[in-house]
Amino acid sequence: MLNTRTYNALLRRSIKKSNARKLADTDLTLGELLKFSEKQLEKYLPANEVRTVYYYLRGTLPPDVLERREYRKTIRQVFRNSGFAKVNSVSDKEFTFKERPGDIDDVYVYENVIILLEYTCAASSNLSDHVLKKKVLFDYIHNNKVDFIEFFKDKFPSFKEALDEKYQSSQFELRILYCSKNNVSHEHKAHLPNVIFFDFSILQYFLSISSIIKSSSRFELFNYLGIEYSHIGKRMLKGSMGGTDDFQGHILPEEHSSFKTGYKLVTFYIDAGSLITRAYVLRKEGWNNYDGLYQRMIIKSKIEKMREYLHEEKRVFINNIIVTLPTNKIALRDREGKVIKLKDLHQKMPVTIQIQEGFNLIGLVDGQHRVYAYHEGEDKYSTKISSLRAKQNLLATGIIYPSNTLEEERLKFEAQLFLEINANQASAKSDLKNSIRLLLDPFATISIATATGYLLSIQGPLVSHLKQNFYEKKKLPTTSIVQYGLKPIVKLGGNDSLFLVWNNPRKEELKDGKDNDLLKEYREFCASEINKLLIGYKKNIPKELWTTDQKKSKFITVTSVNGLVNCLRLLIENRKTGEIEYYEERLRDIAKFDFKAWKSSQYRKLGQCLYNEFFK
Repeated sequence: MLNTRTYNALLRRSIKKSNARKLADTDLTLGELLKFSEKQLEKYLPANEVRTVYYYLRGTLPPDVLERREYRKTIRQVFRNSGFAKVNSVSDKEFTFKERPGDIDDVYVYENVIILLEYTCAASSNLSDHVLKKKVLFDYIHNNKVDFIEFFKDKFPSFKEALDEKYQSSQFELRILYCSKNNVSHEHKAHLPNVIFFDFSILQYFLSISSIIKSSSRFELFNYLGIEYSHIGKRMLKGSMGGTDDFQGHILPEEHSSFKTGYKLVTFYIDAGSLITRAYVLRKEGWNNYDGLYQRMIIKSKIEKMREYLHEEKRVFINNIIVTLPTNKIALRDREGKVIKLKDLHQKMPVTIQIQEGFNLIGLVDGQHRVYAYHEGEDKYSTKISSLRAKQNLLATGIIYPSNTLEEERLKFEAQLFLEINANQASAKSDLKNSIRLLLDPFATISIATATGYLLSIQGPLVSHLKQNFYEKKKLPTTSIVQYGLKPIVKLGGNDSLFLVWNNPRKEELKDGKDNDLLKEYREFCASEINKLLIGYKKNIPKELWTTDQKKSKFITVTSVNGLVNCLRLLIENRKTGEIEYYEERLRDIAKFDFKAWKSSQYRKLGQCLYNEFFK
């Protein structure tokens, strides 16, 4: 007989009617059902419903459902911050396009830009099936963009309403984003050549910058999506191939600046809006790989204080901004409007600087907070700053490279200039300086250690546990690991260095600092040898304790990692290194070791203790 009281209580917990009726038919009370395990619920419910009901009974959602919900919320926040509008009533709705059934998880629109998003939290090992299921539909959409837009407008009135009527279907820029919380292999990505992969690390990067500079982050997002400046909004309607803006200034040849031959300095005024559209911080593409590339942190609290200053004082910042200018995107003209050839310039003179429209053209070497204080925001200062953004001009000192300067040379120049400007500033953190040194002097010991740390973060037991980007949370900071763990063990000499046990017959040539291939091989050898010990260590740690959550475990901390690396130094010194199986056997009782008793200043002593207890 149906227990009405229990039935109604189950419905209030969002349990669907069929399952609520089955449980209420047992005549059990809600309190009795709450004591049931998942196994006991299987007696009354279909197997595929048990887990959800078990959590709904307790007024919560299953962990995997919560994970998907939180992941989707994070991605939505990025697009909302960046000024995109979410299309209502289309998410997860089934449709059939060109006889291929499917659905889109979310659709976002900005002017004539349409973003179709696919979300998944599936484990990396299960992504192959998910990717292949989406391939045919995504290929159809990409190859039939206009047909799809017309079909989607007919299918979903809310989508039609979200699109501005002034754009023809052929004038829309459509992108498909595949958003996976877990790593998608290059092999699987190759199956979807027409899809942009919004990897988790990329998502975290854009979440960080969009939460600080809000709608102004859309310019970098457009650049990541591969959308040309001239293809967005009113520029698309005008059929513009890209215009230029004029700025007044003075140019200084190298004879008056002491820069290398061919490098010119130009001082000019530029409005904040024009600069934000074209700017990048220190380097292009904050989502790119590590080797020689680094991202200067944009500090939210600093931006907020500067916005308050702009709002209250209503005047421009006095200090000049240091920028780099792309030779192929600018033109210099004299008072008569004639183009000035840089190679013929040997005296100071007033100039008009013509800078093309576009994304990621002007490098901000110093002063990024003063620039981004003018960002398009949603705070109480936005209305006033909106009027200042186009009106107030910032004083900029621009560096113009010789036309034949390679990208690598430009990066090194900007990095060196940054170090010179910030040499005595605490704001330039050690991990950032290490990344810059990796670019400027890759053969230095600290650079080898930094590169080895990166390799440990992408392969081996510490994958997803080492912090490599400023926007990553709940990961181990790498600065102390690089300085006190890796630097001593990768040095090019000594009886406790991996250099000693590296069997490359040409290894002494590495000290000449010339062979990049040899350097790469040594970095990889160092990471491989350290990973052997770490893998043997991990195999003896219970799975639930392999976490950086120090409330749950002390087995993955800066202290434990540095202790193990220092132990490896002693193993090298005493000729006791081995393979994974050897370390696994030796460390079979490591789970009983009390890492909590050790402090961060005791790395060397901890290494000695581990050696004495497990290897001596």
